[in-house]
Amino acid sequence: MATTMTRASVHPKWLVFDDSWQAPHEGQANIDSVRYHAFMQLIRTAGALDRAATDALVDLDLTAGAYGALVELAEVGDIGIAPSELARRLAVARRTATLYVDILAKHGWATREAHPEDRRMVLARLTPAGEELLERVGHAYQHRLSMLLGEMSSYQAEMLQDLLSIIPTDRDPIGEH
Repeated sequence: MATTMTRASVHPKWLVFDDSWQAPHEGQANIDSVRYHAFMQLIRTAGALDRAATDALVDLDLTAGAYGALVELAEVGDIGIAPSELARRLAVARRTATLYVDILAKHGWATREAHPEDRRMVLARLTPAGEELLERVGHAYQHRLSMLLGEMSSYQAEMLQDLLSIIPTDRDPIGEH
């Protein structure tokens, strides 16, 4: 038996209510199955996009993750960022964020410096060479990476971003607390 609900579709500056939408009666097993298949599709898609992004960035000798770290370092600017915060922003393990900073430092695009108030803490910052790189090629790489989504319209890309934002990216792995 289906339950009648009102579904609200939200788009910037407008709200549409659709009273005809019916939520299917679903048991937990069906919900788990649908979510599992969506998860597996997301994993396959993420893997394919990661490989394609690495190909798109091959002339920089960067992975998609390291490029993301480069962009995050640019966003925080001169204040720098702790590897733990970089890891949180990129939704990766701290050791992965540290590896990204290592890769960027190897290219001369980032440095590690002691925190000015707590010498035990390390901050990663872009170097002038890293800033110049992003200024010179950042838009071209943004375009290359955006093209990996194929013929997706900007509306579809916004919808995808909205859907993906529902998935928590900052939770502890199952069994770890």
